[in-house]
Amino acid sequence: PKVFKELSQAHERGADRIWVMNVGDIKPMEIPLSFSMDIAWNISNFDFDKIPRYLEALVARDFGEEYAGEIAGALLRHSHLVGMRKFEITTPDTYSILNYHEAERILLEWKTLADKVLEIQEKIPENLRDALYHVLTYPVLAGYNYHLIVIGQGRNYQSAVERRNSANSLAREILEAFEEDYDLVLQYDKIADGKWAGMMSTSKFDTGVEKWHPPSRDVLTNLSYVQQRQDFDYGFGNLGIYTEGSRSAAMQGRICASIDPVNPTKGSYSPKMPLMDPYGSQTRHIDLFHRGDYRKDIQWSCDTSDPWLKVSPTSGTLSKDQSEQRLNVSIDWSQVPKDFENTTNVRVEWDLGSYFDLVNIPVRNKKVPKDFAGFPETSNYISIEGPHFQRSSQGNVSFKQLEYLGTRSESGSIALRPYTAARKSSNVTQAAWVDYDIYIFNSSSQANATIFINSGLDTDPDLPMKYSLSLAGSSKYADFKRVLSDPEVPGDTPKDWRATVADHVWVRNVTIGKLSPGKHTLRWQVNSPEVYLEKIVFWLQGEPTQSYLGPPETQRVEE
Repeated sequence: PKVFKELSQAHERGADRIWVMNVGDIKPMEIPLSFSMDIAWNISNFDFDKIPRYLEALVARDFGEEYAGEIAGALLRHSHLVGMRKFEITTPDTYSILNYHEAERILLEWKTLADKVLEIQEKIPENLRDALYHVLTYPVLAGYNYHLIVIGQGRNYQSAVERRNSANSLAREILEAFEEDYDLVLQYDKIADGKWAGMMSTSKFDTGVEKWHPPSRDVLTNLSYVQQRQDFDYGFGNLGIYTEGSRSAAMQGRICASIDPVNPTKGSYSPKMPLMDPYGSQTRHIDLFHRGDYRKDIQWSCDTSDPWLKVSPTSGTLSKDQSEQRLNVSIDWSQVPKDFENTTNVRVEWDLGSYFDLVNIPVRNKKVPKDFAGFPETSNYISIEGPHFQRSSQGNVSFKQLEYLGTRSESGSIALRPYTAARKSSNVTQAAWVDYDIYIFNSSSQANATIFINSGLDTDPDLPMKYSLSLAGSSKYADFKRVLSDPEVPGDTPKDWRATVADHVWVRNVTIGKLSPGKHTLRWQVNSPEVYLEKIVFWLQGEPTQSYLGPPETQRVEE
């Protein structure tokens, strides 16, 4: 999709004779190179929503009709995952371990795709397997394994600072995956009787964000281990509690608490969940983990302070063989009092009641009016994918959904089309708009928005890219701002271009201001067809919660 975006823009601007592309090695790039050449041959056959059809036709030509749909779908999904961030600049802290289950979700996406591709590899005719392994199976398996290692390093570090016994087993799993990476390279070298041996042997680990060249040899760094025969601080006990987004377990790992049990923990040492409400995640998680002498089993049990708060399981044992247990927390909203807004808790006891702690869970049971359609607030934020607007202007130039173009959105991006018409008249272009209806339940003293715009550069000095995100009826209505900052040297790239190349998006922040409870409308406008909106995240209280992709889209309510 990103290739089509750039080439179609070039064609629309009259660059239709020579295109210069840095392909690198031609051999692994057959599909994107074929895609580019076919666009050059007849661009009128292409659009964003036609990309799956193109891939299916290409696959059918080389692998037959029977599995063309499955293979094409896997190729497109692989393109989406790879497009989030290049492998060599994906580091253990790229994806958030703490927030929105981001690292878990990315790893699950890769695993799901790897399982699907292995299934296809096994069922296609044997004479086609080498070719499929080259164009799809190896890239997917190597991609999954790479993320298993790099995200595993992040998980291993977080587990270690929380003093989890599982940090050690995670480290061993990472070492096994590191060996598997080279096994995959050796397997690739054998396909087609060694025809392409050496193509995938370039070192890839520890490349780093600032370097462009590969390292001389793969190295695995920064694995952490805990002393498993040692008890945790007596004041806290050997059972640790982790809740989504909480740093309390890590903070407990860095303090000598007391000679007496701390029942329950308080302040920043206390486990606290994100807010639960009818419009957010309907299942939250608590991780119980062993953080002491692995030879001592820990019997635990838990209970809730309100009958409508559900937790499962409610008892168990942490041991050498099972050092962690995930609890699922849910709410029966039909039993929660109307407009309830308070903190409830889950009480966890262990070591025969010698220790206990309370997991605090803020709960809000407020509903939007029945005639509202849009995005309600949840957990003090609202996340909206660009194509999911409630209304749009109609005219010769208007916003169009561009499917598959986006790394922060599953539904693609939006941009003004027709492209050429949107460049001709600035008044018509800037007058086009889309509206997003949102609903907030409590007043916000300082609301802010984070905008994710598909990366690109200004290509016309007379038409630098601008955007406006404003609140309907506000004094800053249609307040256009530059997407890019001015470069230090005219004609050069802006100073934050290096980071944006790695992130694949421009991230821009907009101050919205004070808001009262109720419905509000956000309006999006741009001055150029080259501004592609992927996602808007609306923050209502406090600082934005950090993550690479931003929070997934929140619930959209229909009338």
